[in-house]
Amino acid sequence: MTITSPSAVPAITRMPRVRTYAMTPPIHFTVDYAINPWMDPSTPVDTELAVAQWLKLREVYESLGHTVHVVDPQPGLPDMVYAANGGLSVGGCTVAARFAFSERAAEADHYAAWFADAGLGPVHRTADIQEGEGDFLVVGDRILAGTGFRTHRDTHAEVATLTGMPVVTLELIDPRFYHLDTALGVLDDDTIAYYPPAFSPDSRAVLAELFPTAIIATDADALVLGLNLVSDGHHVVMTDAATELAAAIRAAGYEPIGVDLSELLKGGGGIKCATLELRRLDSDVDVVGAEDVGADREADVQTIAEPHVAHNYSPLPVTAATAEGAWITDVDGRRYLDCLGAYSAVNFGHRHPRIVAAAIEQLDRVTLTSRAFRSDRLEPFCASLATLCGKDMVLPMNTGAEAVESALKVARKWGYDVKGVPDGQATIIVAGGNFHGRTISIVSFSDDPDARNGFGPFTPGFVQVPYGDADALAAAVDDTTVAVLVEPIQGEAGIIVPPDDYLPRVRAICTERNVLMIADEIQSGLGRTGTTLAVAHWGVEPDVYTLGKALGGGILPVSAVVANSDVLGVLHPGEHGSTFGGNPLAAAVGHTVVDMLAEGTWQARATTLGDRMHARLRNLIGHGVIAVRGLGLWAGIDVDPYVGTGKEVCLRLAERGVLAKDTHGSTLRLAPPLVITEDEIDWAVDQLAEVVGSSA
Repeated sequence: MTITSPSAVPAITRMPRVRTYAMTPPIHFTVDYAINPWMDPSTPVDTELAVAQWLKLREVYESLGHTVHVVDPQPGLPDMVYAANGGLSVGGCTVAARFAFSERAAEADHYAAWFADAGLGPVHRTADIQEGEGDFLVVGDRILAGTGFRTHRDTHAEVATLTGMPVVTLELIDPRFYHLDTALGVLDDDTIAYYPPAFSPDSRAVLAELFPTAIIATDADALVLGLNLVSDGHHVVMTDAATELAAAIRAAGYEPIGVDLSELLKGGGGIKCATLELRRLDSDVDVVGAEDVGADREADVQTIAEPHVAHNYSPLPVTAATAEGAWITDVDGRRYLDCLGAYSAVNFGHRHPRIVAAAIEQLDRVTLTSRAFRSDRLEPFCASLATLCGKDMVLPMNTGAEAVESALKVARKWGYDVKGVPDGQATIIVAGGNFHGRTISIVSFSDDPDARNGFGPFTPGFVQVPYGDADALAAAVDDTTVAVLVEPIQGEAGIIVPPDDYLPRVRAICTERNVLMIADEIQSGLGRTGTTLAVAHWGVEPDVYTLGKALGGGILPVSAVVANSDVLGVLHPGEHGSTFGGNPLAAAVGHTVVDMLAEGTWQARATTLGDRMHARLRNLIGHGVIAVRGLGLWAGIDVDPYVGTGKEVCLRLAERGVLAKDTHGSTLRLAPPLVITEDEIDWAVDQLAEVVGSSA
């Protein structure tokens, strides 16, 4: 077979539509019997790998703004992971499956009960056999229906009557393609991709007439279930093994997203088999039950609200209009307690009057000169920040990533000019699980695949060792090592607090081996953990600090590298710079922040309120929460995966008026502004307790 020529496909702008899916995790997945040609009980199945692949698929859907509802898996029903076979939800009608094989028969009752509990009733049952979206695929205002191996032809008429939609019968003739969704994929309301040899001659003629511009799959792509795909009208989630089909889909204006679901292929299923779409007549009626109410409606708003914004974030469906203190008000007038604090950038609350006043005053004077001239605000700002950090020199920049990049450059220059490392051979040791930004050099030493994949080639010169392992760090230091870059507490990784001896040992190793210790305090510093700088909890003073986020007072980006002159003094005019770095407006705001921190009240507040927050959070352990970590007003909360993903919990919290952010699966981060009150902390934890099913 050949693929439709890309040149024959007109250039069309493909628009995504937010979808709602049901999925069942493969916790009990095995291949103990054979009911299709793909299944071989003698082939070992790695259930743990199947779960990991399934979680990745779910993560992809959620990253695209779709909502995933989880159906509880049942012991003894290994094929329940193929949720698409559980039924059909379309036009306000839900039809539960009636399975052809006794091995799967019990699944029907479980799915029917879940549909009813989720508010998708009334739930219909057909007289004859049909296996849901395995054989019923919705294409615009019609349903394509497969028959030949599983679904009985008579159910096509039943489904047409129940849904009120025309049903087109298609006969499958190749047992390898026993369900329609294995041989045909729906791309949007008008377009499909399919594999003609799977169909009878009459059915091929029907498809050719209905879809003259369809994409035709090759033998190779069909045999890896490349057509078992899920599309939102723009993004096409499909197996990463169907490369030619992916190229044809891309040429047709869609964006294919490859996912490895190879373990589920051993049971004869793929991407679509694991995904049941839930459709309703009224988009304001939400599926309820185990998931958050209103997520679909909010996700629709999210997609519509930002059609011209690059999709490098998957924000919660809250559109801020105003903010003050610890509260954000959305465009509909609903108030939310901000427990994220813009990843510590809003440590002092939204629009703190003192910081706003400093910005307004400077706006009336001068905002930007570039560093081609001096400004009267720069030296006072740098002097005050250097004093706060116990250093004598500051390199002002804008964003946190710029501060880290600048520190890396300084460390290399110091290594060549001061330590005597041969030119071009300097190396810097970093920690596993790190997050220092997303520039090319920084992602070069990240171990986060989302940050790295597709962005190579990468910058050399970095050596990664496990976070918290001082022995591994010591072993990695050699004559080319110029610096160790470390977060005192890892933020993006889930607020990971290191062993108590870790940072002191890092300091000792760096001193002994003549290596710079760089502490990335961009999230952990400036009062967040109860001290001005988080390293103070361990009595450690690094050679270099990188600062940002809170340094801008929640007003504008301000960052800095802070060190003594024997380190920062290696820079000379023309070797490094920034047009906006240290601009008068930034310096005025940053100086105000430093003055506020010099008073010490913010650090004390973070300590006292942090103790209260952590005590309340620890009471949730064993009640939907597995672990709590952090210091001060900074917490990482591991939620029991059976409660939901971190994003699902955040969506439910948002419905209750609390804003938080997830990271790495089922982990939440809390970093409320330091202006939050005890009562507000208690209220926020109460909402979390309700969401995770605890009464603590």
